[in-house]
Amino acid sequence: MRLTVAILAVLQALSCTAAISSELSPDLRGLIEHFQAHRRVAVGYLRTQNGDLGAVEIERLRDGLITDSGRIAPAALADLPLAIALARAEALVAGALKAIDRGDIERSRALLEESGKPIDTWREANGIRLFSDCIAEITAAYEPLDRHRLKPPDLTDAAIGRRIVVAANGVMAVLDRCEREASAAMRQEPEFRRLFDGMRGSLGQMPGAVTARDGALLYRLLGEQRSFEQLLSFRFG
Repeated sequence: MRLTVAILAVLQALSCTAAISSELSPDLRGLIEHFQAHRRVAVGYLRTQNGDLGAVEIERLRDGLITDSGRIAPAALADLPLAIALARAEALVAGALKAIDRGDIERSRALLEESGKPIDTWREANGIRLFSDCIAEITAAYEPLDRHRLKPPDLTDAAIGRRIVVAANGVMAVLDRCEREASAAMRQEPEFRRLFDGMRGSLGQMPGAVTARDGALLYRLLGEQRSFEQLLSFRFG
C-alpha cells in the first residue's frame, strides 16, 4: 500500500518523534475531515444497499487518503501512533473496496465503519476535538427521546412527562453548544441553518405537547427530530 510505504519511509528517515499538539495543522485537519466526509457518504450508500455508488465513493476515499497524506509535513508523520492509525485506516478502506467488488455490501460497510476508529482513537488520546464529535453528542443526547417515538409514552403520568421535557432540554443544550463550536462560515450555510433551526424549533414545541397531553403531536415532533438528527449526522458527523 502506497500510504503505508510512505509512512514507513518517513519514520525511517526521522530519528526522533515530534509531539502533536491539540491544534491540528491545516494539512492534517484537511486529511481527517476529507476522510470523514467521504467515509460518511460511502457508508450512507451502503446502508441503502447502493453498492455501485458506494464503490465509487470508497475509491474516492482511498485516493483522497493517499493524496492528503502526501501533503502532511514529515514531522507530523513522525508521530508513530498517528502513522499506525493512518496505515490501519488505509488497510480497512482497501478491505472495504475488495469486499464491495465481491458484492459483499454488509462486509464492506462493516469495514468502512471500523476504518474511522483508528484515527478517532488517536485524536482522543491527543485531546483533539472536531465538529463531528459534537454532532455525535447530539445523537447520544437524542437517544432517550427516541425511545418514546418507538414506544408512545403515557402522558397522563406526570413523571414521564417531566422526563421527556428534561430530555428535550438536554438535546437543546447540546444543539446550542454545537452551534457555538461551528465555524462562522458553517453557521451561515443554508443547510446548517435549516437543520439546526428546524431541530431547535421542533424541540421547543415538546413541553407544550406534554402539557396538553397531545400524544399525536408529540409523536410527530419526535419523528421530525429523528429526521433532523439523522441528517445532521449524515451531513456533519
